[in-house]
Parts: sequence; C-alpha cells; structure tokens
Amino acid sequence: MYPINPWYVTVLPMLPILLAHLAGVVAAIILLTRRGGTPAILALVGFGVSLILDLASFGRSPLVGFLGRQVGMRRFVAVSTGVGCCCGLLDLIAVVCLIVAIWQAVSVTAEAA
Repeated sequence: MYPINPWYVTVLPMLPILLAHLAGVVAAIILLTRRGGTPAILALVGFGVSLILDLASFGRSPLVGFLGRQVGMRRFVAVSTGVGCCCGLLDLIAVVCLIVAIWQAVSVTAEAA
C-alpha cells in the first residue's frame, strides 16, 4: 500500500493557482458590475470553471481510486482516462472563454480609440 501524504503536500503547491483563479473571479465580477458586456461574462465563466476544476482536483484521486476499486483493475485505466478527459475538456472550455474575452476586450478598446 502507498503511504498517505499529509494534507499540505497536495494543498500548498496548488494554493497560488487557486488564489490566482479566485482573484480572476473577483476581478471579473468587479468588471461585470462596472462595465458589463460579453468580455466580462466570458472572463467570469473562464475563471469560474478554472477555479471549480482546481477545487475538484483535490477529490480527483480519491474518486478515481474508488471507481477503480468498484470496477476492478482492468477498467481502472478507462475510468482514469474518462475522468481526465472530462476535466481536460472543461479546462479547454475555460481557456477558450478567457482567450475570447481578451480578444473581445482588446477589439472593443481598439475601436473606441
């Protein structure tokens, strides 16, 4: 059996990423209340999905382990790949939302100038 790591071994390396995504959510909410518009909504969606995925990553290993024990080791790879594919797809959606938000914000600023 593998040794169980203390909580800080998994939490501390993720803390800067969690705080950056949380700051992005707060900044997007402030931008949405002050200016509104599609870029602010897309930024909020992008940072919100990223934050949720970061929080869900703490439960990913126990979930894959539990599902692996339920379906057996033969299907463990399929379960692990399925969870990874789902998280990867949501991560892709978040990044695309952020890229489109930046693109729209820059194009609106360029048109106003």
